[in-house]
Amino acid sequence: MLNRLRLTALWIALIISFSLAVVACGDAPEDAGIPARPTATAAPNMQPTAAIPDMPAQPTSEPGPTSTPIPIEKPSAVAPTSTPVPPNLDVERLSNLGMELLAKFTKNHSPRESGSDGERAAAEFISAYLEDRGYRVEFQPVEVDYIAWSEDFVSLIGDGMLNLRGVPLAQTARDNVAGSLVYVGRAFEEDIPDDGLEGVIALIERGEITFEEKVSRVADAGAVGAIIYNNERGNFRGALQSGGPIPAVSLSRQQGEQLLRLIEDEPGLEARIKIEATLLDSQNVIAELDNQATECGTLILGGHYDSVADTQAAGDNGTGVASLLVMAEELAKAHYDDGQPLPYAVRLVFFGVEEIGLFGSKHYVDELSQREQEDIIAMFNFDAMGKGNASVLGSEGIVNRTIEYAADNGIDLNRSDGSAGFGSDHAPFIDANIPALFFFGDDFSIINSPEDVLEQVDPNVMGINMTVGLGMLQHFECKIQG
Repeated sequence: MLNRLRLTALWIALIISFSLAVVACGDAPEDAGIPARPTATAAPNMQPTAAIPDMPAQPTSEPGPTSTPIPIEKPSAVAPTSTPVPPNLDVERLSNLGMELLAKFTKNHSPRESGSDGERAAAEFISAYLEDRGYRVEFQPVEVDYIAWSEDFVSLIGDGMLNLRGVPLAQTARDNVAGSLVYVGRAFEEDIPDDGLEGVIALIERGEITFEEKVSRVADAGAVGAIIYNNERGNFRGALQSGGPIPAVSLSRQQGEQLLRLIEDEPGLEARIKIEATLLDSQNVIAELDNQATECGTLILGGHYDSVADTQAAGDNGTGVASLLVMAEELAKAHYDDGQPLPYAVRLVFFGVEEIGLFGSKHYVDELSQREQEDIIAMFNFDAMGKGNASVLGSEGIVNRTIEYAADNGIDLNRSDGSAGFGSDHAPFIDANIPALFFFGDDFSIINSPEDVLEQVDPNVMGINMTVGLGMLQHFECKIQG
């Protein structure tokens, strides 16, 4: 019996020792570094500008991080996994506020096509909302000389003729011209007929010399228009180096070769090139609170408020508008009611005419003086936050700290590598060497379509991005100029 008791005690001691060892291993601290870098696969048509049918997307690499030091305090290290961070309560609160405001905005201000009366009405709503919450608001006029998409850029004259899908070259002349089609090869000097090209439209093959040289040479010979067809599959987006003397369009190789066969069968075949621009009047809405620390620099919160036609545009970019307005109210409360102003100024900018080429944000940056550009600490852009994972990309230093901040506060924020190219209002700031951060949702499957409606919006994407955006404002310091 005694031996049995001794044996039992020995087993109990061994079990207790083993259990303590397991617990100690479970509590061992881990390295608290930057979290692993997840990546998001971006949709190929993220570019939110008006797409040209049958044209391949033109991805542009996200600009690299600026060499200017970013004045951010590094947040504390990510908590060890053995000490889980509780869910962030602000995400749900801000999600609900954002969704309530988004429902009102999309009901009364959809669509809001670039440069339209609907866009202007949306701007006035934004202005009134901010003024009611203590902001000084101004409209910055934006004029855009815009060539709207048309099926009639280039056409053949006559019944039952081939349907052409031309694309105007950038900086081409605007005009409505017609004339006989004459093939001139690649528009070398020796390709131009001795009797010139007076009153004709020149059909040119792409390759070997610049578009500028091709178009200028046929124009000097008297041509009234130029059609350049591709030497590879598909069409292309060409650009002249300066304002073109005559209207010029591009065609696919297949359509160019079809025209060549038609010219052989029907000499004197006539074509028309019609490129007409529309002057769009738009505006950026700029808002600031009084009594901010403007001597310490400015951080910009921005996003566009226009849309394409025939859509509610709830995700792109009603979510950005609603989120910016909710954040504006949070900042006003902290500034005026709680007496907790930030050590620098915050400026809200709602950009117009984004959907057709980022014209609002480009104009805003172009109008800044060199000193004003240098005073900008960073720019946060909120766009297309309707579906997918709440995500961020931009200048590397800010992205790293933002991902750390989210993890520290129990927020699941995705880091995107931006490899598919992203066209949104942060891009002109990065081009001007201003650090920028882009908050978005990584499912772009319905943007710029009639399916982009309120019912498709996941409010959690807005809530996460707002919470992180507001939280990151506490991690910047006064930017003292030398």
